[in-house]
Amino acid sequence: MAPWTTYLQVFFCVALLFFMIPIKIDGPDEVELQFLDYLEKFHKTYDGDMYQSKLQAFKKSLDNINALNSNKTGDSAVYGLTKFSDMLPEEFLNKHLHLNLCQRFIPHSNTHHHHHHDKRSTLPQKIDWREKKVVTKVHNQGNCGACWAYSVVETIESMYGIKTQTTEDLSVQEIIDCAGNNNDGCNGGDVCSLLSWMKMTNFTIHKKSDYGKNSHCGKVSAKGVQVQDFVCDRLVGSENVMMKLLVGIGPLAVAVNAQTWQNYIGGVIEYHCDGDVSSLNHAVQIVGYDLTAQIPHYIVRNTWGEDWGDGGYLYIAVDKNMCGVANEVSAVTVL
Repeated sequence: MAPWTTYLQVFFCVALLFFMIPIKIDGPDEVELQFLDYLEKFHKTYDGDMYQSKLQAFKKSLDNINALNSNKTGDSAVYGLTKFSDMLPEEFLNKHLHLNLCQRFIPHSNTHHHHHHDKRSTLPQKIDWREKKVVTKVHNQGNCGACWAYSVVETIESMYGIKTQTTEDLSVQEIIDCAGNNNDGCNGGDVCSLLSWMKMTNFTIHKKSDYGKNSHCGKVSAKGVQVQDFVCDRLVGSENVMMKLLVGIGPLAVAVNAQTWQNYIGGVIEYHCDGDVSSLNHAVQIVGYDLTAQIPHYIVRNTWGEDWGDGGYLYIAVDKNMCGVANEVSAVTVL
């Protein structure tokens, strides 16, 4: 056989390998590649069954993110991958939120608002207590379900700051260790019952630096801060009153439904956040509002660290009881 025919046969055999026989190599699909990028970005590692279950949770998050972003307009909320996106929604609820929070809530209002008479026209268009330097840094509650304690302590810190022109980090741990009145440390509690207990017992909360790891609710010799009075009210349909409290007193502690915040990355929440009292599962601090924005909103400080949301903050549309923000509203004054 002539050498050139041999070459031709070899050429055709090689060509067949490339063009006629598809070679399938099983590798990660597009979603799994995204998941691998996610793990690298958030410094997470899983293997075996845990890897597979986290991948499935991640896929569920991608579906939820697409659904939540489907009717986004202008400045409304954007959802994307967060440090919680490798959890199923029910796992997120169990680890970072609290079911049945509403069962703990009993209004403790010391005032009687004539809600329908409250006019917005007399209120400033914007207030942000961070600008007055009376809001401490964003905390991270981790897996401890003490949002109720954080939101109250943060609000007491702000009120102390307004009164004295100095901000101090007060001890959330002291509240977790000591609070009675049906509050249960990292296993959950309620803003109103905590404030009621603090006032009733004349409880003194101390600086974080003065309440040591070994204090265990023992006597702390240093000076501290006490609750002088508080309001805890249901203001659904009366959000003007919330704004009035924000302007006239200071930041507020509120109960919310934070289920859809799992994948929140920015913008104003104005959809997809049920406001029913039975859906409350978290507590946060409101530090201001902005009625001049494209979507008028509250400025809300969360306790999931600065690496969540907008530097630890989020924005919730006013006047819609969005996320249940007006169901349980607490304002505090301090001695």
